Amino acid sequence: MQRYSIRSKLISLLFIVFSLLCVFFVVILDRENKINNEKINSVQREIIYFLSQQTEEYFIRNLPDNTENMRLVEIKNKKLIEKIRAEGRTIFTHTTNYCQFSSLLYSWRMYLSLDCKAFQKIYTYDQEDDRIDNVLLTSFLFFVVLIILTYISLFKSLKPLGQLKDEIIKISHNEIEDFSQYDNDEIGTIAAEFSKAYRKNKDLIRSRQLFLRTIMHELKTPIGKGRIIAEMTKEAKQKKRLIEVFERMNRLINELAKIENLFSKNYSLHLKNNPFSAFLNEAKNYLLRDDFDKIIKIKLHSDPIINADIEIFSLILKNMLDNALKYSKEGTCELECFIDHFVVKNSGEPLKEPIEYYLKAFTRDKNLKKEGMGLGLYIVSEVCKLHGFSLLYEYKAHKHCFKVLFGSIQ
Repeated sequence: MQRYSIRSKLISLLFIVFSLLCVFFVVILDRENKINNEKINSVQREIIYFLSQQTEEYFIRNLPDNTENMRLVEIKNKKLIEKIRAEGRTIFTHTTNYCQFSSLLYSWRMYLSLDCKAFQKIYTYDQEDDRIDNVLLTSFLFFVVLIILTYISLFKSLKPLGQLKDEIIKISHNEIEDFSQYDNDEIGTIAAEFSKAYRKNKDLIRSRQLFLRTIMHELKTPIGKGRIIAEMTKEAKQKKRLIEVFERMNRLINELAKIENLFSKNYSLHLKNNPFSAFLNEAKNYLLRDDFDKIIKIKLHSDPIINADIEIFSLILKNMLDNALKYSKEGTCELECFIDHFVVKNSGEPLKEPIEYYLKAFTRDKNLKKEGMGLGLYIVSEVCKLHGFSLLYEYKAHKHCFKVLFGSIQ
């Protein structure tokens, strides 16, 4: 459905109001002219009746005085006279042996035409109808000016909305803006409330970052001490095992730090072209499984070059493999790579909820008692979006298939 801006809606509304105003005044003016012409028509009939009862000599001698007393004004403009006679509509005529009296309607006005043997004249009736026309015209101009002033006032009031939009856009680019330069109106109230919410959200993000970084820092200390103790262990097998455990813990903390930086917008993707096998090797290192080649069946039908951040994209590949192993019935999974996508498969029961449910943060199948915070698929989905890749899911042949296409799907 097409959306229209407030500005375009206001313009449309004011245009409709202006159009209705014009129609209203045209209708009123036409009605008043018709009523006025009917009155003039009646007066003209009386005038013609009075003049036609006079003798020719008396009529010619007293015509100036009679027309003046009857408030008839002679038209002197020859061009106007020609137009009235050529284009005017005859309402009625009365003929005597010395003169023909005609009532003509031209341009919404009534005229009295005298076609006599000795002369031809056209008169208009001088009355107060012009005052009505002037009142209507003045009222029309007043309302037009009022609409124009309303238009200017409304758009002047809406102007801060554009400024607020620009400032919000600047905030999204981490530019500091001041929201105090607004009037104490509705838009000013919105700006003030937005500023409060923005600062509160910024404080929450800072406190979250401080909390996570403090935890990671505090964890690094016992891991370092544990690593030192492991190095002091004499038994080679136990020493190797302890070192692997502490290295894994250290890698997990580094993973969390990268993901936290990525989603808090403090990390910029370093996109480089690398073959898929390079990402797979990194994921293998992150996974830290000695039995990697036994539990994960890999088929590289192709080794495409992918433009991605090798650290972050390797992490989501590791998350996909880790998830597939964790929820697999057989404790194994498959990875197949093609020219434009790769797919991770594992056996299992169908999902109880739509896939969109599992792509949200902190969601997992309640029926499966597995450890974790439910962030695996959420992280995979979000990182795919950041890279412009598409994450697809299907369940077929009793297997869950998560496919990542190296490009967006419309």
